[in-house]
Amino acid sequence: MRILSSDDLLRREAAWLRRVASWTRRYDQAFPDLDDGERAQVRMAVLYAWMRTRYSVGLQFVANYIAVVVTAAGVAAAAVGAGAVAALFTTDTGGSARAPWWLFPTAAGAALCLATLIAARNDVREIAALFLRLGLRGMAWRITHPQVAYWFVPATILATAATAAAATWLTVETASSAPAGHQLITAVTGLFGAVLGLQVGRWIHMVESLVSRRFQKPQRRRPLDAVLVELMAAMWACFRGRAQWWEPGNIKAVRARLALAVEAASDTTTVRRRMSITEVAVRRRARQEHAALAELIRRHDRAITQVRTAQEYDAITDSLRVGALALATGDLETLMEHSSAEPPASRGNRLMRRTGSSLILATFAMVIPLLPGVNSATGNGVRVLLLMTAVLALLQVGDSASGSIRSALERSLFTNSTS
Repeated sequence: MRILSSDDLLRREAAWLRRVASWTRRYDQAFPDLDDGERAQVRMAVLYAWMRTRYSVGLQFVANYIAVVVTAAGVAAAAVGAGAVAALFTTDTGGSARAPWWLFPTAAGAALCLATLIAARNDVREIAALFLRLGLRGMAWRITHPQVAYWFVPATILATAATAAAATWLTVETASSAPAGHQLITAVTGLFGAVLGLQVGRWIHMVESLVSRRFQKPQRRRPLDAVLVELMAAMWACFRGRAQWWEPGNIKAVRARLALAVEAASDTTTVRRRMSITEVAVRRRARQEHAALAELIRRHDRAITQVRTAQEYDAITDSLRVGALALATGDLETLMEHSSAEPPASRGNRLMRRTGSSLILATFAMVIPLLPGVNSATGNGVRVLLLMTAVLALLQVGDSASGSIRSALERSLFTNSTS
């Protein structure tokens, strides 16, 4: 099996270079007031930044395949683990009509696969369009020329769909005859699997970035190279959509490019590589400066959603043009003169603020059933109730919905334990 042949790699690399050169020339149209020297300076700055931030085509393929496999193994293990924990909690509940132990891992896996297909719906549509475009002869040729690049993504999608169909059928058939308390726990494990599946794309992207950075070529990017590339693309999208500034599709296209620019501005990897892990104050300062730049781009994202006139749209386009030009020429004072972002909270504080209450509830769920004087049935009911509350707190469910779910779960659990 091969990723791509040498000729394929060369053709893709050449196509990428032509595409980059074409986009760089297009960006010139958004700077009508520049003279030839300034225009050449901007063009070369964008081109060099694009070259430094890119990865080879072969590395992109390998990183994507590794990321998909690692993410699939990780989320599958997490879903099975959640189902196993739920099966342990239901050992002493439900009487003689207990549900089989494999129901809960199957429910988590079914929800995981369904949510993954929803998150990857664009890929599914592209694969379906590819099959229709190839026809029977094209598909037969690909089957007789087995390359990873040809079958990996379609095989992954088909395997996920088949697993989702089989696991969903088993879950529905088995859960319909299970006790009410077990049905509710099955729904909770399914909700956990759905949350995992909806985040699959983000985790694949994270693993892919880690693999790509690990094997990147010696030419290292500069701290703001990726910001320059993405901000220039966002400015061009805004400039190009001037004729249809009111169209929702145009606004969404600009916001998609701005979201990539915000992500690039928030990345401090290049800066952190220059420091040791003990330089806490320097790392904090770098994070604050990048957070200020990201907040400056977010303001344009918020403003583009509220435009009511063509003049407001033009003002946003001009602001993006000034920012992109300042980045291309290295004039950071002009770029940041309107930035007043609040210092961001540390990652540890944000994580603790989001997960602290859930961790406390999960700890009590493990400890309370072990206390003296708590019988087995009541202890298991309290454990499930606390874990459900921890999941609801982690998902930030509304108070009314959270109260309804907890009251229904409490009635079903403690009614079974006292009967």
